[in-house]
Amino acid sequence: MASGIKRRRFANGPPRPKYLAAGDADKAVMMILALAAEVSALRDRLDTHERLADGNQLPATPSVEAYVPTEAVEAARASTRRSLIDRITRVLLETESRPRRGGAPPDEPHNGLD
Repeated sequence: MASGIKRRRFANGPPRPKYLAAGDADKAVMMILALAAEVSALRDRLDTHERLADGNQLPATPSVEAYVPTEAVEAARASTRRSLIDRITRVLLETESRPRRGGAPPDEPHNGLD
C-alpha cells in the first residue's frame, strides 16, 4: 500500500438523524426541569402524607396543609431534591466537562471537522 495516498476519514452511509432543531433542545430541557419541579413537589407532599399516617393522623387536606416539617425532615427533603437534580442534569454536565475531539476546550466552539 502506498503511503502517499490519502483516504477520506469519514463514515460511509446516511448522515445522522437530527431530532431537534437548535432552539428545541433548550425548550426540551426547560420542560424536563419543570416536570422535575412537579415531581419534587409531589414527593414532598407524599412524604407529608406518610409522616401524618405514621403519626396516626388522618392525612386530610387541612392537616397536610398545616404540616410544618422539622429541620431534619427539611434536610432529608433537600438531599432528595439535590439527588434528583443531579441525576437529571448529569448528562448535561458530563457533556460540557468532557474534552472535545481535536483538543478544543469545552468553552470553545467545535466545528465538527476533526
